[in-house]
Amino acid sequence: MTRHAMQRTGDHLEQSGICILSLDGGGVRGLFTLLILKALMSSINTERLKDGKLEAKPCDIFDLIGGTSTGGIIAIMLGRLEMSVDECITTYTRMFEKVFGKRGLPVNIFGKVKGRFDSIVLEECIADILKERKLPEDEPLINDKGCKVAVCAVAAENSATVVLRSYTSTEALNNLPATICQAVRATSAATSFFEPVTIGPYKRNFVDGALSANNPVDEIWNEAQNVWCTGDTELNDMLKCVISIGTGDPGTQPIAEGIVKLFSRTLVQMATETQNTEHSETIYRKASSTIRKQTLLPL
Repeated sequence: MTRHAMQRTGDHLEQSGICILSLDGGGVRGLFTLLILKALMSSINTERLKDGKLEAKPCDIFDLIGGTSTGGIIAIMLGRLEMSVDECITTYTRMFEKVFGKRGLPVNIFGKVKGRFDSIVLEECIADILKERKLPEDEPLINDKGCKVAVCAVAAENSATVVLRSYTSTEALNNLPATICQAVRATSAATSFFEPVTIGPYKRNFVDGALSANNPVDEIWNEAQNVWCTGDTELNDMLKCVISIGTGDPGTQPIAEGIVKLFSRTLVQMATETQNTEHSETIYRKASSTIRKQTLLPL
């Protein structure tokens, strides 16, 4: 049930203020992201039930959910497929157990980096998830209603960060015609995990968004500005909350020696590290005065 549906049924969910959720990359550590979000939603729903309101899912609370890599997959599950956190945990765990159960070497006999895990298995998992929700395998990511979803990927031809959206952008060139399956593949196609995915009429190749935006909060902030800000409107004046959830600190590791260990360990760790991501301090200084101590609990 979307925020708009809840409002129609008489549950007057507060609409004043934009709520944004940003989810980091981090491989299978994305389960920690979901556990943190589960605790948050539990607190929200405890207060809602006290007020005689319906339990809410993340898509009912947040206007925009964005993510990178494993965070992008979760964002699509929660926002575009409108799963509850418990549904997402079950689906996410089942999918990753199946996908990562079979692996190979990260380079072929010619020394070229290749995916260690089978992209076809990932696509089959996504197809099964869509089938369970009575959606076709080629269901488009774009929906233009309900919670907005934005996931980050990297264009292979120029290493630029590209945002795949569930809504129509005002900039026509940014509206890539991706399916849900392609979006999941694009945001999670770490070069040592999966093969790149080709999207659109110009056959552009995309790889894991974590290579440039493992912590996507800046990109998601910019998306929110493009969606809701017009003229001299400032996003921080419209916000109710911004929540950015990471995947924990994996600790420090030495650079591995040898080509196999380098690609299979060190580069993967560097690509999925969140703590070392450079943040834009200006954004947070501007927003802090209006959202510093706001909470979702009153909703």
